[in-house]
Amino acid sequence: MRLLALLFSFILLVACNQSDSAVNQATNPAKSAVQEDLSQLPKSPESFEKAKRILYNDIYKGHNITFYCGCDYDPKSKLVDWKSCGYVPRKNPERASRIEAEHVMPAHQFGNFRQCWREPKKVCPEKEMTGRQCCEAKDPVFETAHNDLHNLFPAVGEVNGDRSNFNWGMVEGSKREYGACPIEVDESIRRAEPPDAVKGNVARVMFYMEDTYGFKLSDQDKKLYSVWSKQDAPDEWEIERNQRIAAIQGKDNRFISGYGNKKQEVVADLKTESKTVEPKTKATATEFSCNTKKTCSQMSSCAEAKFQLKTCGNTSIDGDGDGTPCASLCK
Repeated sequence: MRLLALLFSFILLVACNQSDSAVNQATNPAKSAVQEDLSQLPKSPESFEKAKRILYNDIYKGHNITFYCGCDYDPKSKLVDWKSCGYVPRKNPERASRIEAEHVMPAHQFGNFRQCWREPKKVCPEKEMTGRQCCEAKDPVFETAHNDLHNLFPAVGEVNGDRSNFNWGMVEGSKREYGACPIEVDESIRRAEPPDAVKGNVARVMFYMEDTYGFKLSDQDKKLYSVWSKQDAPDEWEIERNQRIAAIQGKDNRFISGYGNKKQEVVADLKTESKTVEPKTKATATEFSCNTKKTCSQMSSCAEAKFQLKTCGNTSIDGDGDGTPCASLCK
């Protein structure tokens, strides 16, 4: 009887522990939601203010140039030299006069992968908060990603503001509104297209954020970013920047350090990729070009339309997203 009593007590204790665990997870979903692989994450700065100081003073030391526009800036005053890059303010000269820390993958985009952002009332019931405020208070995964130096770049403040949280993609035409700065922002479709010189940089950051934090990219974005990465290989500064950040955070961007290595280039091995990026033949390399994005009415043939879609990432000519551009040409 004594043995049976002990056995019954043990079973009761286990059941209570399981019940307590279930209650804790139900009443404190944030605690259970943010335990994923914290030990594997980079050691990013503990605050955004510190991240900005490190970005400006350490990472960009000796390379005081804004990301999208290539403008010189003073590292102490943080003021932008418009003449150095031919920058012309669109409508906000005050904000255009200073640099800001730009998230290549916006907080809004990766925040939506976190419960604290989507359901702040559930995760932070003790106080009314926005999704961002709740994530900053309760979610170390969000905070680590938000302050990750790999995802931060000094940018002209006006450009940072205009880009907002818009997705990256192709903007039809040449919607350039910042003087010689070639970034294109289209508010009507909430999309921004980075300059050709940094499209690969943008792509490799987006792949890094997915790879490091599990923030999933759409298949369409993966295809486009893979094209951008191949067209714009890492230059000396991108490689140097990656090494400087790795020395601080303990983790590099393997899409930069492993560029050209088939084992590292997971992007190039995507199942969807083989159907998307066709190898350039001599004919397409000489006849067609990505320098000018075209509409269907400007295409000379179905072959050029496919080149624009698959090689240049001109998704605007595939309105229904079925992978076949310009239905009038490619019937």
